[in-house]
Amino acid sequence: MVSEEKGPGMTTAEKLPNANVPIAGKQRSKRWEERMQQRQKMQAMKLREREMKQVKEDEAERKREIRREREQKAAEKARLEAMAARMSAKKAMRHARRMGRTKKVAH
Repeated sequence: MVSEEKGPGMTTAEKLPNANVPIAGKQRSKRWEERMQQRQKMQAMKLREREMKQVKEDEAERKREIRREREQKAAEKARLEAMAARMSAKKAMRHARRMGRTKKVAH
């Protein structure tokens, strides 16, 4: 590419913001290259943001799962205790019947 000298070491391509730069036999403007670089930076930033958001969502889901398991264990424990109390009451009633003591007969 032939250019006129505009100053010491400065060419027309360096002075103009949208000067064409030859790349692999094609002419591409510096503005296009700058836009592409900016687009790549934005894509990388958005990818990083998505990754961070996914990590945050995974952590929240893990905490929800832990809480859900803890609540299920507590509910199961309460259910078993209630069942044990009912069975104990039934056993006591059977024992009382065998001994001849019932609600109908006051001793």
